[in-house]
Amino acid sequence: MCPVCAPLFGQKGFKADLICHCLLIETDKGLVLVDTGLGIQDYLHTKKRLGMALARFGAIVSDMSLSAISQIQQLGFKPSDVKHILVSHLDFDHAGGISDFPNATIHILSSEFNATQSLSLKNKLRYRKQQFKDHRYWNFIEPIQGEAWFNFSKVQGFKLFEDEILMIPLLGHTAGHCGIAIKQQDQWLLFCGDAYYSHLELDSKIKLTGLEITERLFAYDNLQRIQTLKSIQTLAQTETQIEIICAHDPIELQRYQ
Repeated sequence: MCPVCAPLFGQKGFKADLICHCLLIETDKGLVLVDTGLGIQDYLHTKKRLGMALARFGAIVSDMSLSAISQIQQLGFKPSDVKHILVSHLDFDHAGGISDFPNATIHILSSEFNATQSLSLKNKLRYRKQQFKDHRYWNFIEPIQGEAWFNFSKVQGFKLFEDEILMIPLLGHTAGHCGIAIKQQDQWLLFCGDAYYSHLELDSKIKLTGLEITERLFAYDNLQRIQTLKSIQTLAQTETQIEIICAHDPIELQRYQ
């Protein structure tokens, strides 16, 4: 997506460059997809699926080769190989590809799914229920209790994946926003979704006024969002062996290209 006014997204220039970063994990239980980005139907029927305002101001690059399903096929896999999808939250640019994997089980915090059923004005702008309302297979996770993971609490493990994939509540951006931690040998990768937008935010000394306005505007609970960001910043400063990425920063994506 290339919306105008890049400083509102922590970037320089006129148009922002916002990617939809997804992860694909090979496990002995099949492929696991973390977030889905925009789906095929979002590209084919943008105005109908996302609405006129998003179609116009979101400035979505109409290139279906960028979709998760297309890139999975480019890697030599079949869409049916994706058995599980972990979703950070159900905003349109994270959940659009759910419909491309009809037989996968969606794992999500229950509070996030419940938020899509009560459509306030802000929720009407962020959620597009047609992207996922017909999906059959869900695993709703109740973040009431859980384990500690570094400086985070109420962390949910998956026995299915021998606790090497964790769901970590990172609340504030949405009611049930979460991060996904993936163990890689002796290290961890933490996918933070929209808990932050720019790698610059991992340094608490850097102030991005325009981005702060955007994040406050998008937040379900801004005070909670700020506390979550502080926790991520603390993790980045104290646990340098943990690789931290978010969903929309093209600089972070370039590490892997």
